Amino acid sequence: MYFFAEHRHTGATCFSKDESKTVLFDNLITEANEHGVEIHQFLKNAPEHRFFFVLEADDYQAIHNLFQPVFTLGDIEVVPAISAL
Repeated sequence: MYFFAEHRHTGATCFSKDESKTVLFDNLITEANEHGVEIHQFLKNAPEHRFFFVLEADDYQAIHNLFQPVFTLGDIEVVPAISAL
């Protein structure tokens, strides 16, 4: 099952200079497989403070578990998606 996820934060809450917080996203990328999640794409729009993910997992719970450590760093929206190709 595919999912599209978007993380958003503001300039005022940007954590790019705080290594204790950036490591949480680094871990998210490296630990995705441990949660049963495959990351097909991870894209950033730095000026807008937005991250985009195309993910694949058996269920939403796997996605929730993956993103749980970064919930406090901004808003995250996850929606199911289907391939249009």
